Amino acid sequence: MDIGNELDSAQNIALAVGRSILVLPIIIFIAVYGITNGDGKNSDKYTRFPHKCYEYPKHALNQLDAAPNAAQWIKGQRQDDGDKTYITKGEQNRLLRPRALVVFRNNKWEVVEDGSFSGPYIFISFAAAQYQRSAPTDQNPGKTELDQEAIDLRARKLTLHHGMEAYWADFHCRAELQPEATDDVHRFCDVTRGAEKVCVVLPDRSPQALVFFGQRLWCLPEILLARDHKVSVCTPDFQNKDGVDNIEVVDIMEFTHRSWARKLTPSNEIIHDGNDEIFRLLAEHYTGSLSLSRLELIQVALKALKSRQFTEFQRGDIAYALMTLLTKRPRMDPSDTEEQALARLSLANDSDQIVERMACMDGIRMTGKPAWFNLEDDLGANLWDIQPLCQVAGVCHDASLILDGAHAISIRWKDIPRIYSLRRRSWKKLGADWALAFGPLLFIVGCVLVAQGSSVGGLGAFFLVLGLIILLSAPFAVLILYGGKVWGATPWLVGFEGTLPLDQIETLTFGNSIGRLQYTPSSGPYCTRKENERIGGEPQFNVSDLPLGHRFFTLIDTGTMTVTVFSAERPPSVALLAGKEGGMLRAILCSYERSNNGLRKECVLRMETPMWDASDAMGWVKLT
Repeated sequence: MDIGNELDSAQNIALAVGRSILVLPIIIFIAVYGITNGDGKNSDKYTRFPHKCYEYPKHALNQLDAAPNAAQWIKGQRQDDGDKTYITKGEQNRLLRPRALVVFRNNKWEVVEDGSFSGPYIFISFAAAQYQRSAPTDQNPGKTELDQEAIDLRARKLTLHHGMEAYWADFHCRAELQPEATDDVHRFCDVTRGAEKVCVVLPDRSPQALVFFGQRLWCLPEILLARDHKVSVCTPDFQNKDGVDNIEVVDIMEFTHRSWARKLTPSNEIIHDGNDEIFRLLAEHYTGSLSLSRLELIQVALKALKSRQFTEFQRGDIAYALMTLLTKRPRMDPSDTEEQALARLSLANDSDQIVERMACMDGIRMTGKPAWFNLEDDLGANLWDIQPLCQVAGVCHDASLILDGAHAISIRWKDIPRIYSLRRRSWKKLGADWALAFGPLLFIVGCVLVAQGSSVGGLGAFFLVLGLIILLSAPFAVLILYGGKVWGATPWLVGFEGTLPLDQIETLTFGNSIGRLQYTPSSGPYCTRKENERIGGEPQFNVSDLPLGHRFFTLIDTGTMTVTVFSAERPPSVALLAGKEGGMLRAILCSYERSNNGLRKECVLRMETPMWDASDAMGWVKLT
């Protein structure tokens, strides 16, 4: 058959041959080099984060890690104790007996400090703000002072009425000078536990008086630790000739609805403060009707204490009030912040790993507070739900934590790298591979045979047409070879600011979109789930609901083929895998703080467990 009749015209022949010649080098290149899995790095590990902390902790878990010149004592930080020194190492010893008591001897009352009195005593509990009297001076005409005489008069009558000879009141029995005064405050719990009775002295019988008393920070442990779980609420009884107060014995369970879970408005009305559940749990725990685990107790007690009012004595007062309810009591460091004091308390009390659990919780960063300090979790977990996978080695001078043993993954922001991927061979891919390999060969052979003349021209025309068909279908063959399901890929964490449709993200990552990537179903607060399968849906968020200073970011995980939308103040450069909860890892996303070589916690996401084995463990890292 004549080649001219086959293609109708010499012009069409030239056009077809010309186009084929243009794509021929590309096809030959593909045929020679064959199919690959991408030219990215081939690794089964996430990119490690090169970081190490060389800072000595202020408070180390093991003293071998403390600074060689670490001081064993520190000067006071207040005006009244600046010339005093505090021993900061070791633990506070328990008081077997009060350091001082007010005792009725030889027909008079006197303060006994030599320990010679060994009988039972009453613990006098009161709110100092309810017993203030005017004490003006030239410099301060509005000055007030505690009305000690009024409290003493009622306390002495109560003591004798109960058949005892001694009582404990802080203005008599607490040391006047530092550092002994602070030690007495932090060990009053031992005095409460040892008292025969706890008497709450109120100025009047109004319900408001008991509510006001219950708002005090130190009132909570005073009542909870009372013997036999009962407290004597004492109010003035002006009709009693002996002047003894009216005494009402109140079970500490009643304090929940009568005092602790109530507050006063500016107009002196009593309203609920929303803490009924917290205080009820504490009351039930200390009366023995239920038993909270240590972690539950710490979380509940911290929430309760932080809802109370107090005049700051030391910056770590909340932690020291919590310490009265726990076993171990590290010595006070007056330079500690609330967070440092709480971290020391955690390090001292066996292996509950309170701070490690807090660091794994997601919460809004509070101004002036380290980001690891969280009692609430935006991801729905409690302290006891989280299993730490790292350990706090120490607490830094700026209240940062030193973590050891966490796994770290670097997050890439500059671009989406070429991903080395694994695709399984199939008959379709094999056919496309052979077509690309033999298509150029058929085309060249056809051209040669056509040029040789009519004897083989027909065969040459067949090869030429077949080669052209294969060459023209080359784009589809390439799509078959390089497309399809990805069965594995080099794991990367890639981030970018803002959000994009999922198919566009997949196209930017793999070159096309065929459903490789999925949204995570439960990694963060913006995740949604499909109804019948645990598969992520389109994230739901509202820009107007963003926390102040936060921006939206998107995290691509090529190891698990997932995409997560989250918010943070800064773009995080590292993911610290520090804990486990609910069958998923807790990843602390951090930005790098160059000024102190620390990692600034931005937010927490839940990630899939296989990431742990695909990442590298870190030594000391500083989390701020």
